[in-house]
Amino acid sequence: MQKKIVVLSMFLLFFFTSIAAYGQTPLEKGLKDFKDEDYEEALENLTEARKLEPTSTIAAFYLGLTYKVMENYKEAVPHLRDAVTFSPPVKEAVVELIDSLYQTDNLDEAYKWIEVGEKEDITPARIQFLKGLCLLKGNKNAEAITAFEKAKELDKTVAQAADFQIANAYMKIGKLKDSQKRFKLLITLDPTSDLATYARDYERAVTDKLDAERPFRFNVSLGYKYNSNVNASPASGTIFDNPANAYLVSGQEDMALTATFRALYIAPFSFRTPYNLSVQYSILADRYMRRDDYNLAQQSVTVTPGYSFSKIAFTVPLIFGYTNLQRQIGDDFLNTLNWWSETRYLLSSGLTPTARYMINDKNMLELTYGFMRNKYYGTTESTTPVDPNENRDSDGNSGSLAWTYLFKEGTGLFTLKYTYTQIGADGRNWSYDENRFSLSFLYPITKKFKIQYTSDAAFDKYKYENTIFGNTVAGTWVGINRRDDIFTNSLALIYTIFKDTDIIGQYTYTRDNCNISTYDYPQSVASISIEYRF
Repeated sequence: MQKKIVVLSMFLLFFFTSIAAYGQTPLEKGLKDFKDEDYEEALENLTEARKLEPTSTIAAFYLGLTYKVMENYKEAVPHLRDAVTFSPPVKEAVVELIDSLYQTDNLDEAYKWIEVGEKEDITPARIQFLKGLCLLKGNKNAEAITAFEKAKELDKTVAQAADFQIANAYMKIGKLKDSQKRFKLLITLDPTSDLATYARDYERAVTDKLDAERPFRFNVSLGYKYNSNVNASPASGTIFDNPANAYLVSGQEDMALTATFRALYIAPFSFRTPYNLSVQYSILADRYMRRDDYNLAQQSVTVTPGYSFSKIAFTVPLIFGYTNLQRQIGDDFLNTLNWWSETRYLLSSGLTPTARYMINDKNMLELTYGFMRNKYYGTTESTTPVDPNENRDSDGNSGSLAWTYLFKEGTGLFTLKYTYTQIGADGRNWSYDENRFSLSFLYPITKKFKIQYTSDAAFDKYKYENTIFGNTVAGTWVGINRRDDIFTNSLALIYTIFKDTDIIGQYTYTRDNCNISTYDYPQSVASISIEYRF
């Protein structure tokens, strides 16, 4: 009997529930489904409700809200728009409509409904927060900051989220220190929150960006090197018949201390606009132990204006160089000798217009044209050599094409380059054309250890018969048409011992195969140095 009563009760419960459900309208069913978070059923019933009651703002609001919850913002917009334009309007729909318009990048219409929300004082804090988001997306960053600050004043519960967006806005307009402070504040206020986790990541990114966008950068290195052939002594033959000049080809092997310093300034606008400008000063000095006649100091100043498009960057480096060479054994390079009249060796000036095209994130093409003027000096005030045919003062024109492949997230690279150069010297013995083929390879073995290899092959063909080297044939002087095939290979091992400090070991071998024995020479240079960047 008891069993029958239970069965009967369950039947009656199911019967009356079915009647109640059967009696519900699609709108009522949809609202219940939405409340129960059964969005698929809610979507079906609310769609039916809108067909039955096209002007129902409640049906429009909840159908738009259902689409929005399901992250289908594009479909949500027309229904939420109906909810605020049909009568009676649903005020709460204004905020949801603005959010959906923001998500679908319809910023112009979003601004229109933001004005409506401000005028009718609809959830002011959220309206201001959404206004800030729209302004931020529209790159109106200063106005966005004002809106987020106002949202914080109206509702303290949105302060953390608003500060996060304010930090983003500061980052976009280049106020990286202000951005960093906001992110650090977020982490301090609630270290365990999701926003704090995001803030940590962003703060690290801002710190890296601050480091990358420093206007001033400096580089100092100090090293020790061995040079097997300091004075490019020929591999065979003699350079002079006069024994008094024997020192020029003897003792060519030597050790040297070498030091470099570079200072770079990058104009701050270069990081936030297509225009860019940098100025670099560098100096390299070699101090030999025995062959101090080859002590030198090379200085240069490079001013580089440029303009960048999305994938193409144009720069025009303007280069000014000055080289001092001691050229006398035993004298004091800095004190005894007059640095201008006795040690000045070479003045250079020129420009190198360059275009770089990023094919994609891994491949880049580079095209350059270069013009350089070189002025050589002797050891006296007179700048004219005894033999005018040996005058090396020259104008040079060059063009190059290079392809670079980036790998390992840009930390490794492989480059192939071709350069053609024409040198027109005042002395006929130093005018030549050159075809140069270059290869460069940088591979990070670990995060701290890199290997770099470069290889260079230059083929120089001189334009005129040499007036010094040749033979007399039947009483007529016949000069040699000089050719140089110069091969250079270099291997460097780079190890980062601290964040901004590297130790570098390098070996370079050069072989000049020349058909005039005086200029035919091999050279090996091995060095170790420590480099610090700040």
